[in-house]
Amino acid sequence: MRLQEWERDIINRQRNIVFPDTMLNEGRFYRNIASGKAVFTLGQRISLLGIVGYFLFVNAVDFAGRFGEFLAKDHSQFRGWVLWPSFYSLIWLLFWMFLAINGLFAAPARPRKRRGGYRQSHRA
Repeated sequence: MRLQEWERDIINRQRNIVFPDTMLNEGRFYRNIASGKAVFTLGQRISLLGIVGYFLFVNAVDFAGRFGEFLAKDHSQFRGWVLWPSFYSLIWLLFWMFLAINGLFAAPARPRKRRGGYRQSHRA
């Protein structure tokens, strides 16, 4: 990539006022985390685990509240629909758990194979 192309790419990434650019930046953000190739500092790792902890807490409280509501109702009619909104928060929890596992516990990169050849045969 030439210097001008690189500069144009940086300028386009910083221009966060147009809807398509915003979506491209957000997609790039999630792809980088999910790819497992991103390198995180200790603070970023703690923050990512904090997000997962937040969604875990919210999902547990939501499900406990809805399950309590389900048990408190009259059981002459089936009230399973009361639990359906909890699945929305469960989907968010699973999404962030997936990102955290792929981002924080990615397999280490395999070392590059060095090919032996005639150029390396003269080294002693």
